[in-house]
This record gives sequence, structure tokens and C-alpha cells, in this order.
Amino acid sequence: MTMKRLIHNCITCHREVLVRNPEDLRNIVNYLALCSFATGVEIWVDAVMSTHIHVIVFGEQSRITDFDRLLKMRVTKYHRGRYHTHGPLFDPGDFSLALTGYAHTLAASSYVLRNGLHHGVSATPFGYDGCSANYLFRKDLGKPLPSGLITDRQQIASFLPRRAKFPDGFVMEPSGIFLRDSFEELKRVELAYRTPRSFLYHMNRLSSEEWEREQAADDVEIEPVTLWQMEPYANPKSVAAWLANEKALGFRYDKPTDMSVCELIDNSLLRQFNVRSVYELTRQQSNRIANDLFRNFHLPIDQIQRCLAIVPDG
Repeated sequence: MTMKRLIHNCITCHREVLVRNPEDLRNIVNYLALCSFATGVEIWVDAVMSTHIHVIVFGEQSRITDFDRLLKMRVTKYHRGRYHTHGPLFDPGDFSLALTGYAHTLAASSYVLRNGLHHGVSATPFGYDGCSANYLFRKDLGKPLPSGLITDRQQIASFLPRRAKFPDGFVMEPSGIFLRDSFEELKRVELAYRTPRSFLYHMNRLSSEEWEREQAADDVEIEPVTLWQMEPYANPKSVAAWLANEKALGFRYDKPTDMSVCELIDNSLLRQFNVRSVYELTRQQSNRIANDLFRNFHLPIDQIQRCLAIVPDG
């Protein structure tokens, strides 16, 4: 019998933006659900960010590999079709971390759920819609299911690619996104946190050596789970920013996110060039929009480049 494993996977796309608008987010979450069903891999928690996707999955290694490959293929096909371009979407290779031990698993789950906080797009883990945080301990935290849930298979299918296969138990929110309660193993995750109070503590605690020492109690021969381990391409400057964001002291609600910048570009700035997406711009046209975003909106250069899918020179 092939042993099942608990794995944290992160697939990245740092040169451009995966999630340009709420519809992109909806469709990527739906692909997570469809790929989970197609491969028989359990999803415990996820975080869909603008440039990468974190997911903790449980299953046989071969099936997890199939899940990863299928997810990248479906998201790439969707993204390239919608934005009228072609070629690879994701960065080469994947980041994978096997999870063994109760404290290690809890730390990894917490870091995934806190991804929006770490990357500065929300003041708390619960302020970011693209992760599983708001689906755990719903009743205890006063977050009832939304009204108007979609259970009719034909109506569900209208939000999905043709011939998409899904079980009768899958349910959608009114917006057309699969309810994480119906395709993620949230009860398993709740059992790991044990109580709503413990869950809230882990969502709000600061990264520290104490958190790392707690993982030593697992008595397993793997390093403690830290921000360094969970984030590919981490560098000291980025990690310092993520740790500062945990305190949320300087959080700005008016700070432009990748999604808000992409929506500005796609819904307004592209009109002057009569193109369907940033991928149809000439380099000169891209540079004109980049200069506008830099001078008039004071955006960071790296954010401008990825939102316009500009490959830096050199």
C-alpha cells in the first residue's frame, strides 16, 4: 500500500499576475476544487495570492504530483485564453514541504492562512478573501453560511468549463465560487486547532523562536516550519516586511493591491490602445502605461512590471 502524505505545495508566477480581478480568483478556487476531485487528493487549506498559490494537501505522492500538474495546466489554459496570450505561466519547478508532526502541521496551516496578512493585503488573516481562514469555526466565530447557496448541478456547471466533473456534494456561493466547506477537509483542520480560541491565537500570534521551539516537541527529524520555509524566493528584506506586517501597525487600507492595479489597467488605461489585454501591448505602449502608474500613482516598479507582464531587461 502506498503511504499517504501531508504536503505543503506552493506554485509561483512572479513575472506576472495570476489574479487580475475577482473572476480570476473565483475560477482558480474552482480549479482547486475540480482538481481535488479529479485526483482524489484532499485539500486542507489554501491561499490564492496574486503571484502564487499555497495549498496543504493529503494523499499519495503520485496523486499529489498529478494534482499539481493538473492545476497548473488548467489555470494556465484559463489564464492564457482569457488574456489572449500563450506560453508557460508558472515559474519552473515547485516548492514542496512534507509535514510530519502535530506542531509542524499547525504552524504550516497557520502560515498558509495568514498569507494575506504577511503580504500586506489585509490587516488580519480574515480580511483576505482568497484563503480558507473565514471558513474555519464558522458557527463559533459568528460567520454563518451565505444565503442563496447554489446546489443545482446545471446552475453550478454554468460557472465551470464545459464537461467539468464534480460530485453532487459540491455547493457554490451565490458568486459562483465553490464553498470551501464542500471541497476542503476543514473539520480535520479544526480538530488540529482543537478550539476556536486556539485557532484565533494562532491567527494572531507573532512569529517567534517560541513557535519554533514548540515544534521540537514533535520529535521528528525535520526543521521547524518558519516563514523562510514556507515562501519560495524569500530574502531577508521580504521576510522582515512580512514579520512587520504581522503587527499590522502600518497597514494602509488605501494601499493599491495587485488586483486593484490590474483592474485600473484593464478597465481604464488599456482603452487608449484598443487592445484586449496587457499581453497585446507593444513594449512602447507598456512603457507609457508604466510611466503613468509610476508618476501619477506612485506605485513600486516591481508591482508595475508584474501587473503589465513586463519582463525586466537583463
